[in-house]
Amino acid sequence: MTHPTVSRAVRNIGRISAVIGLVAAALAVTANDAEARRTGHPRTQAIDMVVIHSTGGPTCDAVTGKPVWVKAGTLAENMKRIEADPKLGIHYMIDRDGTVRASVPEDQVANHVFHYSGQSIAIELINDGDGLDPFPKAQLTSLVKLLRDIKQRRGITRDGIKRHSDLDHARLSCDRTQRRKVDPGAAFPYRSVLDRVFQPQPTKTSNGVSGK
Repeated sequence: MTHPTVSRAVRNIGRISAVIGLVAAALAVTANDAEARRTGHPRTQAIDMVVIHSTGGPTCDAVTGKPVWVKAGTLAENMKRIEADPKLGIHYMIDRDGTVRASVPEDQVANHVFHYSGQSIAIELINDGDGLDPFPKAQLTSLVKLLRDIKQRRGITRDGIKRHSDLDHARLSCDRTQRRKVDPGAAFPYRSVLDRVFQPQPTKTSNGVSGK
């Protein structure tokens, strides 16, 4: 027979282990939230749109005043740049390898597109946005998964998933022949992504077999 003192000790160890597990889980969530380091403004409009961006694109050089094309950069570089600028914001960024990073919470406004930020969720893709830089399979797979999740939670329609270039038609101040926002660019398989997002997904039947 086990001594009562030993039994109590075992039970206490079990309780301590459970508490440690809960604390660890809480810390993991806190770490993920803290990683974003950003908050936005409270929303006053319902979310009915997702806007897809690329990190690269045309701009006017601050020194020469001439048009230049900014390359994609890394996920870390772009997150640092965007989160350091109170005038900019995103909700998600997806790296070439499919890594997804969250920034401003969905229920808050991130400033990412003129006139539509209040009603939309922003997703940035690490890409030059020049129509030549390919979008890797892993990146597109993560994008489709994220879009499906947002669609299910927010009731987003197919027409509600936009490219940045669909919404901003302004021209560069240093070159009126060049549009300011052309992202995510011609290399982005827009129609294919939408087809995958809105393709009916198999469901599990009561016996665990997938069905339609």
